[in-house]
Amino acid sequence: MVGGSNVTIKATKKADWARYAPWIVGGWFVVLMLYVDAAGTENGVIRHTELWGRDFINVWTGGKLIAAGDFATLYTSTAFSAFQEAIFGPLDPHVYSYPPTAFPIASFFSLLPYPFALAIWLVGTTGLFVWAARSWWPAGAGSVWLAALTPAALVNLWIGNYGFVFGAIFLLAFRRLDDRPIVAGAIIGLFAMKPQLAVLIPLVLLIRRDWRVIYSAAVSTAGFIAASGVIYGWVAWEAFLTRATGKQVSVIDAHGAFFGKMSTSAATAVLDLDGGWTAALAAQAVLAVLGIVLVAVAAWRRVRTDQLALLLATCTFLVLPYAINYDLVVVCIGAWVVMIDRANAPVDRVLASIGFVAPQMGIVFAMFGAPVTPLMLAGLAIAQFRVAVIGRAAPEAAAAVRSA
Repeated sequence: MVGGSNVTIKATKKADWARYAPWIVGGWFVVLMLYVDAAGTENGVIRHTELWGRDFINVWTGGKLIAAGDFATLYTSTAFSAFQEAIFGPLDPHVYSYPPTAFPIASFFSLLPYPFALAIWLVGTTGLFVWAARSWWPAGAGSVWLAALTPAALVNLWIGNYGFVFGAIFLLAFRRLDDRPIVAGAIIGLFAMKPQLAVLIPLVLLIRRDWRVIYSAAVSTAGFIAASGVIYGWVAWEAFLTRATGKQVSVIDAHGAFFGKMSTSAATAVLDLDGGWTAALAAQAVLAVLGIVLVAVAAWRRVRTDQLALLLATCTFLVLPYAINYDLVVVCIGAWVVMIDRANAPVDRVLASIGFVAPQMGIVFAMFGAPVTPLMLAGLAIAQFRVAVIGRAAPEAAAAVRSA
């Protein structure tokens, strides 16, 4: 049960391997990349530019600088990369972009040797996400451990980022939204570690008038920020606000870099096509408005909390001008829920299947000059909206006719 609603869907009891075709389509790319990485590895370094764990190196080396209180180096990209190279040798440039509220995680893992820290990170965050996904996974759709093998999940494992952590926070918060609002709000406060991922949550809570959740989330967020300031000093926040935030804005224009192919941003897609900033911002605005309207209408119509949450997860990435596909782990669960239910219209299941493979196939399309990930996610959001809002209207109308 999620938010008082049964998540069980109408899936066939017989093994239907055709429904797993999108998993194969969406999984081959990362498997190929892992093979390429393994073939090009020497002494733990991939092609002399990346360490195994890729982005996790930022967590580990960030923790070292946090322990030393060197926040200027932590949030200065050139100095941060130089610090990493002093430990591991020449590598591609890296950045640390998380606020001081995330420091405890980096500090803990930096206490361990890098290979052990990476292993614990991957196993621990995977287990956390699967545990959080248990009540969201559709019945008759295989083991919940498949949640760790969706296209976005595989990308996150390959990159070694926070996707599973924030995916778990999201699922746990919305799991408790209806029955334990204070707990849900406290969990939402954890998004202080990556606040952009919670950009649409206040809108939903306000429309639903979930006042206790709002109060709890506000207190929780303020508490995490205050605690980080007391523990690490407000100089850490000053360094973050003056150095890191500008860097995050600048990477919207990826200048053809590979991480730009992983972006879910409409603005980044248009810039990748040399469309210019005016066109980029216009495209981003169109998808952002679409995402806001879909979520707002669904919240106003009081759709089931589980359907609203999964729609919100997808629409978040229509709104954000800077986001990467390893954070789509909850979005893939939402797509799978629509795909697996044979009661849904074929067009909705097709759109959901396209959105499901977006985290990986979007990279492939972008590499060939077609950065269509934002459109793939928009199609998924429309399918989720149709299932949650329009799909529930027909039975209600029919019941009204019968009662008349």
